[in-house]
Amino acid sequence: MAEWGFYGRAEPLAELSRVVNSGRWFFCRIEGRRRIGKTTLISHLARNNDRLSSHLIYMQVPDSDERDVAATFQRALNDSDHILARELSEHVVDFPSMAHAIGELCRVGLVIVIDEFQYFTRAALRSFSSFLQAEVDKLRNSRLPHGGLFVLGSLHADMNLLLEDAGSPLFGRLTQRIRLDHWDFEDLVSVFRSQDVRMPSQWLTLWSFFEGVPKFYHDAFEQDLYQVAPESFTDELLTRMFIRSSSPLSEEADTWFLRELRGRSLAILTFLADHPGCGHGELLTGVGSASEKTQIGGYLTALVQKYEMIVKLNPVFSDGKSRNARYYIADNFLQAWLAVAKPAREAARMKPLPRTLELARPRLATIEGYAFEKLIRKLHEESSRKGKGDFDLSSLQMGYWNRPKDATRSIEIDLVALDEAGKRVRFGSCKRSAAAHTSESLMGFEQHVADFLAARDHRHLQGWTREMFVFSTSFSNSERKHLSDKGYVARDLNDYAALF
Repeated sequence: MAEWGFYGRAEPLAELSRVVNSGRWFFCRIEGRRRIGKTTLISHLARNNDRLSSHLIYMQVPDSDERDVAATFQRALNDSDHILARELSEHVVDFPSMAHAIGELCRVGLVIVIDEFQYFTRAALRSFSSFLQAEVDKLRNSRLPHGGLFVLGSLHADMNLLLEDAGSPLFGRLTQRIRLDHWDFEDLVSVFRSQDVRMPSQWLTLWSFFEGVPKFYHDAFEQDLYQVAPESFTDELLTRMFIRSSSPLSEEADTWFLRELRGRSLAILTFLADHPGCGHGELLTGVGSASEKTQIGGYLTALVQKYEMIVKLNPVFSDGKSRNARYYIADNFLQAWLAVAKPAREAARMKPLPRTLELARPRLATIEGYAFEKLIRKLHEESSRKGKGDFDLSSLQMGYWNRPKDATRSIEIDLVALDEAGKRVRFGSCKRSAAAHTSESLMGFEQHVADFLAARDHRHLQGWTREMFVFSTSFSNSERKHLSDKGYVARDLNDYAALF
């Protein structure tokens, strides 16, 4: 069986190395969703840097009170190999002494890592920022040639409140910011190849659940999921990762995503999981009465802006005030958990496993369809950004849709990509299965493109080179030829994997 390695992250790793080796004290924010690999990135850097590994102190902030946080930091100092850290540990009893210890350690060249930093927005912990500010100001002005402070957090709004809000004690103190995002498809291809996962249908299933979150793919490795035959892969993923009592992700969403959400917020997410891409009015109607619209709207705004759990997408060429906006759960894992994994786990308590899986498969097929559209959009962005595709992307949205009074005049296009310099426009139809690109669906696709170009706002594109693409997880040679004869370019996940 293949070993698990360190995959991707070349750019953030290089940036992290530059920060540590800059020759001056730093205060760096590392941000990214939970399980994205923030701690692993620093750990990997330390393993390859002997001085850093012996001068690094890591603590994870508990969601508790001042005494417990100070005790946690005290234990981290006790576990350090550095003599000063152990000497200071007995003096750390509260936030003032904790901040003072951080300052003293930085002055002798140590690097402090504070994980789950967003918990300092809690009322019981809020005062720490003021004590830390006093030390940070001294350190910034001392022109130290070494040492630094990393703060790691997963809640964007809370991290901003602590570090970017003008009213925060730590406002304007950061020297660097690093945002850690999902693995690119290129990184995933490296994982798939190293683990001998060859079928594009498996890639889509994994991406639909885990997107580009390294920890989840490693969990799958530890469950030997990559050794499962393709025909059993979906059932085993659900069983091993979610349904069994020992499954590693059985409580992940409730523990890390949803523990702070109750009532309407959870109802909105649950409704969106079953109705991805619904409009504003449909969403409000689906989770409450007309008299509650203002209240529900407030919860929706918080889920979009504060928690970033929901993304509001507008059709191509529209502004942010478009009435045609659609809402999706932003995170693949949360979408898959609410729509597939959680119902399957609950059903398994009362039903035999085969019946549970039978009920889950259609739900998974549905979310894979939406996930595939999202993946194709990501692939266009990634290949253009890395200069490895055949399309110099200047503008892209999920697609185009309208809301006409006459339903027969509706337009739905999965992907509209523009190359303004080359005056090319690419229209794409995404189907999870190649067989779904039927003659009827292709005729509908062509009609929607024609209606789109005929619209007054889009007539300037009529003179551009028009590309008609169809996308699926995989195409056979005969399917490619059939579609090519009809004037379409067929592109699948194997084609994109070959770019990397």
